[in-house]
Amino acid sequence: MTVNRCSEAPINAPIAVIILTFNESKNISHAINSVRGWAQQIFVVDSYSTDDTVSIATSLGATVYQHTFQDYSNQWNWALESLPLKAQWTLKLDADERVTPEFKREFASLVQNATPTTTGIYFRRTIFFFGKKIRFGGVRENFDLRMWRTGHARFENRSCNEHAVTTGENVRFSSCIEHHDFKSLSHWIDRHNRYSSMEAREMMAGNALGEVSPRLLGAPDERRMWLRRFYYRLPMRPVVYFVYRYFFRMGFLDGRVGFRYAFLHTVFFYWIDLKRIEAQTMGTAPEILWPARGLPTVSADNAGPSAQTSNLLDSSLDGADKKPSMQTGER
Repeated sequence: MTVNRCSEAPINAPIAVIILTFNESKNISHAINSVRGWAQQIFVVDSYSTDDTVSIATSLGATVYQHTFQDYSNQWNWALESLPLKAQWTLKLDADERVTPEFKREFASLVQNATPTTTGIYFRRTIFFFGKKIRFGGVRENFDLRMWRTGHARFENRSCNEHAVTTGENVRFSSCIEHHDFKSLSHWIDRHNRYSSMEAREMMAGNALGEVSPRLLGAPDERRMWLRRFYYRLPMRPVVYFVYRYFFRMGFLDGRVGFRYAFLHTVFFYWIDLKRIEAQTMGTAPEILWPARGLPTVSADNAGPSAQTSNLLDSSLDGADKKPSMQTGER
């Protein structure tokens, strides 16, 4: 693990923002700038990017840690256990997301009015795909538990599409954060190729739903798991999924981009089924094609006695830990 520390900054909101990254140079500045000057703490947990992600994040004042990637729940639980979180609340933010002014205002109200038993916050995302806002297809109704009182959450043991689990009462925000991915379609396909292999493995291990109890009338993630369980019992389910998203949930009202969004996600779910069939036929687990990882960006000579360098990381080294090193970057 490697760490670059930032200088002190004005504190406006009692919230720590955590962003996981790998090669997010096209996105990371937008995410950090959306919370810069608002959040008490901004952390980037990088899994040894080979582009300028770390230098960009450091230049914008984020505190950057580097930790070897094993899977998403492992990376998140490491972050929650290892980062020096001092803020009252913690926000999970992706590198391709932006916190909106409406969200910040609602958070200010939460700080003033939340009861001591409130530990988790569900909120939605506004998705922009091919530069267009997705308004239909059921996307706007997806609430995720992505903010919690610091120290009151952990992530279930699931390699991807992991859910946070809290210890108290959860409430919903009416405001959204925005999702803009400036990477190419090729990156989207590459990422979802890995996700489909990870999902297929989870299903074959009997962990399709994780630790969330499926309930139709339950919390948003419980309802989503109920629908997922129902989906995996259907024949011709990719076709059913597309019809549901594009026609029943009126994705066609988003025009061409609505078709692209529904079709590509249908293909993603079909990949999961195909990879399960392939694994059962070949007798091997679905293959996950990991990208090559880079070296720590802070040398041991400049970082202090606790630093440690490593050789070029690849998928065979994904489980190894590294000790921290430090460097100061100005906000």
